[in-house]
Amino acid sequence: MANRKPPTETANVESHDPYKMRSLEQILALFDGGEFLTEIMDGHKKLQIDLLEHNDLHGSKKCQGSMTIKVDYALGKSGDVSMGAAVSFKSPQKPASSAAAYLNDNGELTLYSPFMARMHQPVRDVSDHDPETGEIRDID
Repeated sequence: MANRKPPTETANVESHDPYKMRSLEQILALFDGGEFLTEIMDGHKKLQIDLLEHNDLHGSKKCQGSMTIKVDYALGKSGDVSMGAAVSFKSPQKPASSAAAYLNDNGELTLYSPFMARMHQPVRDVSDHDPETGEIRDID
């Protein structure tokens, strides 16, 4: 049998750490004794309600919002990690108010339609027409 050298590297066996953060929820629950996670969930619920209300009032056009979570990390000299977190919510924006009007000949706004002005002109006289059908005859 040949002489073999023992492996120089030993297998990394991960030891069980009961304090290891295993989910994002656990990490977010660290901030402010869990109050930050409650703030996130409350804000998320309010955003969903805002979306539903916007949809009821204005329809689905531009019915969108967002939630942004930012977590900052700073590594200390002894391996400690300082963390800071912030959350922001953006609800759907109410559409701009709208109105309609017309411009008159002087360039001023008016509610009087130019089509209505044409309708109020006197009826033109058509001398050559069929009295039974009202059909206008072409002049030859």
